[in-house]
Amino acid sequence: MDRSYWEEVWRQNDLGFHQPQVNRHLQRFWSRLKLAQGARVFVPLCGKSLDMDWLLSEGHEVIGVDLSEKAQQDYLSSHSEPVRYTEENSLKLAWQGRLLFVAGDVFHLKSEMLRSVDAVYDRAALVALPPAVRQNYALFVAHCLKPGARILLVTREAPEPRLQPPFNINAQEVDQLFGGNFRVEQVHQEMRGDGVGEAVYLLKRKAPAASGRLPVEAGESQTIKPH
Repeated sequence: MDRSYWEEVWRQNDLGFHQPQVNRHLQRFWSRLKLAQGARVFVPLCGKSLDMDWLLSEGHEVIGVDLSEKAQQDYLSSHSEPVRYTEENSLKLAWQGRLLFVAGDVFHLKSEMLRSVDAVYDRAALVALPPAVRQNYALFVAHCLKPGARILLVTREAPEPRLQPPFNINAQEVDQLFGGNFRVEQVHQEMRGDGVGEAVYLLKRKAPAASGRLPVEAGESQTIKPH
């Protein structure tokens, strides 16, 4: 799924992934991350999600990133606070209150921009990436986050394989992608009425190995199932 695909999605307003309300898993499980007031939260592939409003209302600073400039404009125009714009290479940065909304490729973010991030909220990023890109995404996030940083990850799994987003992600793949660099705990799993399964994970960034390389620790990558 390249830039042209997502630009067409936003141009056609084909936004079936946009939820008209705050995600219930976010509201239920966010407190499990035990973040301090004012903690900085990264929301990759954020679209114009109302979840960012909720995170801001909880007192967080938020960095949202989406490939689409239209997503950026749609979100910012729905809020009355003034906006300050700058550009950095291929990225268009917009500050609005305690929100930094970046329009551009998430992989073009400099790691320094995310070093101060305390947590990541991922409801729409991993499930939007094709299989060939997911490993790069997991390593990118691990490289950018400091030890102890947390991730709240929401995944889905439909009865049939999908050829376009949102893609199916199961517990084994979450473990394969993140288990080497994060402690992974599955805290919730449910089956919706439409037959789609949803799962929620809490991830905590491990300390890098002494060599400075990203660790892949045998025996610590098994997903902890919810009780």
